[in-house]
Amino acid sequence: MESATTSWKKYLGYGISAIVLIFVYSWIMSPMLVSVTGVGEISAKAETATLTFTLSSNAENPQVATSTIKTNVSKIKETLKTSGIPESDIFESQASVLPASAVVAGATGFQATTSMGIKTTQINNLDGITNNLYALGAVVVTQPVLSVGSIDTLEKQAYDLALKDANKKSWGIALSNWKIIKKIVLIEQSTTQPTSTVTSKAGTIDQVEKNLTPDDGLIKISKVVSVSYKMW
Repeated sequence: MESATTSWKKYLGYGISAIVLIFVYSWIMSPMLVSVTGVGEISAKAETATLTFTLSSNAENPQVATSTIKTNVSKIKETLKTSGIPESDIFESQASVLPASAVVAGATGFQATTSMGIKTTQINNLDGITNNLYALGAVVVTQPVLSVGSIDTLEKQAYDLALKDANKKSWGIALSNWKIIKKIVLIEQSTTQPTSTVTSKAGTIDQVEKNLTPDDGLIKISKVVSVSYKMW
């Protein structure tokens, strides 16, 4: 027959075990919920740039207006090809002719207009190309649109950086609250539209590491993720 002391120790052990189990159950079932925002940005050299521009010609009759604008188109094409832009990367729309009074109140004669565009790899010479187009008779030249080979690759890299940033922040929160285990329960993300600059300075670590000089056109992709964690 068990002594009173042995019996008491056994029940005490049961009681302690029950308390530990209750504590562990409560700890598992009551995690701390935290939402952390991570930001990732990646930059890469633009590979091509697209510019569009408008030509215009005024004359007393529509035939002369159209003929003049065709002559200007041919002159611009030859100049662009001489500068190293292949004809396959030069495009134009069909010229349209309207009474000048339909464009400017009180004007006489006719106005012919057409739009042209180019695709070039001469990223460092975009200002020179734009100035030449104006000198050759362009009325309006749009801002260059820069592009890179694979936007999907840049977005993936930016996403990974954003997750890494969120993970780093979450560990800081966890350790400051004496939490040693964490689990991702939800990830929400947003993407900013790709931005491009023609004369951006290499002002970030990422740009310096990628050897991006101040005169290089840059494509920038930013990702923002909101990550929810359970922490124990």
